[in-house]
Amino acid sequence: MDDLRAGWQAAAKVALVMLVGACSSPAPQQRAEAAELANLASLKQQYPEVVMGFDIQPENTLVVSLDLQHYIEMDDDVVAAMKRNSLSRWRSAWSAAHPHVHALLHVRFIDFIGRKVAEESTKT
Repeated sequence: MDDLRAGWQAAAKVALVMLVGACSSPAPQQRAEAAELANLASLKQQYPEVVMGFDIQPENTLVVSLDLQHYIEMDDDVVAAMKRNSLSRWRSAWSAAHPHVHALLHVRFIDFIGRKVAEESTKT
């Protein structure tokens, strides 16, 4: 009986250790998203008064939050460059996280209340 109890206790400890380990390490998707967001962080430095943040939505869409007032004040060429740069960085970050996978990627630019300002797309 003691052997049976010791076996159950050992099994319970192993299960607990596995559960704690699973909870403490990020899932592969979380690691991929973190890497993608890290790759995009330089856009906030490049356009500090315009780009406020990022959100990755179901696998192939990047949402870029903009300060609309500063966005409106930007020169048209700078806006076009920011859009191209955002799309290029998203494509690079997404491709690095999903090697050998092809998809249609979207970058949606929104204002502070979530209204779409612009959208760009590219294939990988």
